[in-house]
Amino acid sequence: MTTIDAGQWLAGLNETIFPEAPLTADAGGTFAGQFRRRVLSSVYQPVLSTVDGATVAHSARVRVSFEGQPEAPAGVFAITGPDSLVVQLDRSARTLHALNYYPKARATWRLFLRVQARLVESVGSGHGRVFEGILGRLGVPTKDVVIELPRHPNEDPALYARALLSYRSLGYRVASECLDLDDPLLSGRYEVIPDIVAVDPRWLPDRSALDRLIGQIRHRGATALVHRIESLEHAEHAVAAGADLLQGFHLGRPARRPETVKLDTDLAKLHRSARETVA
Repeated sequence: MTTIDAGQWLAGLNETIFPEAPLTADAGGTFAGQFRRRVLSSVYQPVLSTVDGATVAHSARVRVSFEGQPEAPAGVFAITGPDSLVVQLDRSARTLHALNYYPKARATWRLFLRVQARLVESVGSGHGRVFEGILGRLGVPTKDVVIELPRHPNEDPALYARALLSYRSLGYRVASECLDLDDPLLSGRYEVIPDIVAVDPRWLPDRSALDRLIGQIRHRGATALVHRIESLEHAEHAVAAGADLLQGFHLGRPARRPETVKLDTDLAKLHRSARETVA
């Protein structure tokens, strides 16, 4: 798109898709969101592969400021008002992340984008179709986007399956979090499971629980992502347990510009050793 075309396209989105959460661009081409006198910006945290230790994706998060002071993003999304307003804000935030990410991203990277539970519940069908059109104008295939799909607050397997299958039918990959070994996502209550299952090691009682949980995830045919890794010990345990992907402050903090991070050589060797042991 030319500069004029891009400006007209963005103006059209602001008018038709998210009029109450419009996007703007500065002279340097960095985009920001506007919502109820708040300013929304993007940060990206690296996601690393344990196979070769390389950065393979980034997880996007929104940052919020009010009159120059930071605010908790959760407060913005916990807004009162009609569901249609939440849908606007959610779509605006995902578009913001995509606009700021893809001019800087490598062709092999994927972008993880979170959707809000109220959007999942309020959009009756065709989850992901509006955003597919936005990505198409940016020249980004849906296969390069991972939708982080929540299951709460209602824990409705039918609703979750409908949303997951809709996103998947359009080419997106889907990720969701699993809390423990008894999580309904893996216990059989859910008929479909996501492509990527994320695990927070802080919720697990010991290392053996992480081993069993990752084994269960891989047995179901999903990719195991261990996130919120905050120490070398977390990283070592995750790699030894057979995790496919890693994410956390110990490996790379969220930054406005997507960064390239490499897994420590010793951890990569540990991964190979763990896989050879399993084989």
